[in-house]
Amino acid sequence: MNIYNGTASCRAIAIVSGKGGSGKTMVAATMATIFDSLGHKVLLVDADYGTAGLTYYMGLNTVANISVGLTNLSSQEELNAESINRYSQKMGGFKNSEFIGVGDHRRYLKSSSETDIEVLFKRLVEISKEKYDFILIDCRGGIDTESLMVCKAVDEVVIVAETDTTSFQATQYLVDTLYDNDLSDKLSGFMINKVFDDPSSIARAGTASFKSQYLDSIPFDLDATKSFLVGDLPARTSMFSSQIWHVIYKLYPETIKQPDLRSLAFSDYRGLSLKDSDSLLGGMMISFVSLALGTILMYDQLSFVDFGRNTIAYSIMSIVILSVLSGIEPARRSIGRVFSIYKRFITRIFTGSRR
Repeated sequence: MNIYNGTASCRAIAIVSGKGGSGKTMVAATMATIFDSLGHKVLLVDADYGTAGLTYYMGLNTVANISVGLTNLSSQEELNAESINRYSQKMGGFKNSEFIGVGDHRRYLKSSSETDIEVLFKRLVEISKEKYDFILIDCRGGIDTESLMVCKAVDEVVIVAETDTTSFQATQYLVDTLYDNDLSDKLSGFMINKVFDDPSSIARAGTASFKSQYLDSIPFDLDATKSFLVGDLPARTSMFSSQIWHVIYKLYPETIKQPDLRSLAFSDYRGLSLKDSDSLLGGMMISFVSLALGTILMYDQLSFVDFGRNTIAYSIMSIVILSVLSGIEPARRSIGRVFSIYKRFITRIFTGSRR
């Protein structure tokens, strides 16, 4: 049996959200990545029978066979450690962790009753605790029978919320449902995902409404999103992974190593943007040049300075071209990249850097 907080134990955690599209699946996979990188044994389970999102995600680059999983375990006459080991798969890039996907979820839904589901997850968690340090179960977005059965079987429930009103209301319904089923004592906290502005008001409102601790906010990270779309796991050095690490550290400070980077403060999110830095710089340079050309036209019209017809004509033509370029993302990015290179070159000259 594994060691947790100095005692023989393992923590089983359900990752839930009020609605689909919250990024919960990527959060669960990243949590498993961080736990594994810190030397902990993890069992990652996909319990979303509706979409099997985590199964398909991991099947792209991380696990070899997504056709087996919970459906096979549910058909066993007696669920034991041997059968769980048989359908647990090694994950590429992981040292000590394994994955159980949904398998053929259509066959499962046709043949399984509510009692079967409850027994399956209860036994799965009970037996797996003998082998792993952490069991992470990714539930379906929203709250359904399977998700409730998972929440009953695990030790803790962690909520992934978003910043929009719809997500907040859906999360409130999720929390109310957990309370109605006497599962409120398992709520460990909530995180706010896909954040690109100051989340302080949502964090305060969530703490009061969800009656649970605020864990941290996860920034909208373009690099992490791109990784998800191609089936890769977010880099451990990304902002996304760093904030997930802070969530884990807040949950288990005596077990988890303190993150390398500091947690983002609420004020840090005010400077985040959905666009990359080159695009932002390109947009700023276009605006600056347009402003300069506009100033020339204004001074000419006010008769402060006579720039001549050719200058005015070229200025008007340039403003038209810049207006078109400002609406084209690749153009902004290219302009920004040129100025970034120029900026680094100038910086090296004045700082004496050789790199």
